[in-house]
Amino acid sequence: MIFNRLNDNQPLGAKAVQPTYYFRNNTTSQAFGESIALPGYLPFSPGSAIPFGGPQNEGEVTEDLSLTRGKHTFRFGGQYVYIQDNRAFGAYENAVAAFGTSSYNTGFNNFVLGNLRRLQVAIDPQGRTTPGQTVTLPVSSPQFTRSNIYNEWALYFNDSWRMRSRLTLNLGVRYEYYGVQHNKDRSKDSNFNYGTGSTVFQQIQNGGVCVNTACAGSGLWKPDRNNFAPRLGFAWDVKGDGKTSIRGGYGIAYERNFGNVTFNVIQNPPAYFVFTLNPGDPGFPTIPVSTNNFGPLGGSSGTATIVGRANIRHVNENIQNAYAHFWSASFEHEVFRRTVASVEYSGSAGRKLYDLTNDNRAGQACITLGPTQCFTAANPVGLMNTNFYPLNTRGNKGFSNYNALIASLESSNLRNLGLQFTARYTYSVTKDNLSSTFSESGNNFNLGLLDPQDPKLDYGYADFDVRHRFVGSFNWDLPWFNKNSNRFARHALGGWALTGIVTIRSGQPFTVFDCSNAAFEVCPRFVPAAPFSFVVNNHAPGTGNANEFNLIDLSTQSPGNYINAIVGTSEFGPFPANMTKKDAFRGPGFWNVNLGVYKSFQLRENLRLQLRGELFNAFNHANMFVNGGAADVETGFIPGFKSGNRDVQLAVKLIF
Repeated sequence: MIFNRLNDNQPLGAKAVQPTYYFRNNTTSQAFGESIALPGYLPFSPGSAIPFGGPQNEGEVTEDLSLTRGKHTFRFGGQYVYIQDNRAFGAYENAVAAFGTSSYNTGFNNFVLGNLRRLQVAIDPQGRTTPGQTVTLPVSSPQFTRSNIYNEWALYFNDSWRMRSRLTLNLGVRYEYYGVQHNKDRSKDSNFNYGTGSTVFQQIQNGGVCVNTACAGSGLWKPDRNNFAPRLGFAWDVKGDGKTSIRGGYGIAYERNFGNVTFNVIQNPPAYFVFTLNPGDPGFPTIPVSTNNFGPLGGSSGTATIVGRANIRHVNENIQNAYAHFWSASFEHEVFRRTVASVEYSGSAGRKLYDLTNDNRAGQACITLGPTQCFTAANPVGLMNTNFYPLNTRGNKGFSNYNALIASLESSNLRNLGLQFTARYTYSVTKDNLSSTFSESGNNFNLGLLDPQDPKLDYGYADFDVRHRFVGSFNWDLPWFNKNSNRFARHALGGWALTGIVTIRSGQPFTVFDCSNAAFEVCPRFVPAAPFSFVVNNHAPGTGNANEFNLIDLSTQSPGNYINAIVGTSEFGPFPANMTKKDAFRGPGFWNVNLGVYKSFQLRENLRLQLRGELFNAFNHANMFVNGGAADVETGFIPGFKSGNRDVQLAVKLIF
């Protein structure tokens, strides 16, 4: 039985609550390789100025039993986990004031004009849920605290069957149940539920906010009860001498909805309202820059009509637990005493991975419901559901595939020389359609999938795919002038050690976007107008800045090669067949060497003094990196920058 109480607070600090300004609402803007900061909290992290923290209580009861019968060793047991997450989560407590959404040009133009492209801020809606309802001024912030409760349990059974003296099989299965979260005060629980309709668009159009047990399955979402996970494996001692082995296995593993995916429902009305205001909303042809955190709803008296639509954090009521198939096979052989060489194949296939997309996009009604819904007076941005925007849906549209071949050589004491080392080379291919749930990398211009209804459209190399990687490390206690030497030699010449880590890898992939015709929030990928090379081959200065380089020349390409004729933007398909794939480009490679030199003095039998000299990036090598936040065909080239310098650290350490 285990009980833990953790308390991790991340307050905003002493600054007053105020808007934070950005040129773009989803990524940091850069110029000449430097990030641009505007007034407000966390100017380099759009939407991240969130006070967070509080005590979390976690209790766990676990029981494991083992039974041996002949050639079988049975293990079985289970666990129950109770979590009470008492957290503050001040999403949009500080307004996010964006001069642009997808396009740099729009952002810089609005900055000059003093107008915002979008304002998002959290308010207490006073029990209201939809635009058109009135609130008393001045509005105030909602309550940012919740006490979410989780109940989870699991059972497992495993049989380790020694079929032969040199062959063992492992056969097992595990069952997981992750209970649906609920707030201690369930009247504060709310979610968006789909309405009636034969298509997801009709269900969005007819959907609305549900509260507490009125939601699907009498909870925020329906429970997922079919999480059975088989595990199979074998180990074969080929010659029976313990020096050569072949191992393999297969299994399935599940992952529960992690905190931020589900905790974000705190932002839903009627207790909380993140209103999103765009220029062109009724009564607001423009949104002037203001120091008032609540913008147009910051008046001192009277009433105001809510014009901004509720920014809904929607957990799909049919969401299931993400899972992955994983498998491996390895060959290991002891080539010398305490030195092992191995070759391993490893693979995995992620399915129903968690994604986050806006399924109620501006212009979507125009595409799916016909021309009568194209930007009418009643629906000025062509939404499927005019009350809730954006509808940030947490679902299961992600999937991934990973395959790797790994060769390694390891020794715990090579030839009794005191040398420990590991050398590992990996050849791998990783593909997916979404590399992170929250699209937080600096090269993600969009939130989630380009087309939420066609998840396969984004299938390509993963953001973190690296084809070749070598990592080597060593720790060498020099064996000279130690035990058998005189006292002076031991102290003066003995006790030396060398350590090091060498990392070499090929380049990581990145995507080039084209935001020329992106009117709201989605940038399609670059559509070539003429042949060009995907390979980084030009390291000429790009802007006159000595640290910024032109990595890929796009001057022969024309921005804006795709536009949807119905809505007049590039945010909806069908996209051209020659649109570049996700992460089709590959950045420069990387290498780094860290070294350490240590000298130890034995002061007493159980006390040593160690002098340490450590060099990080020992060869002072500057690697080249892609500026992924500027990977837009409108720039005319893909910029890169060099970074890296040697750091030296000196230390004294007592070991006892």
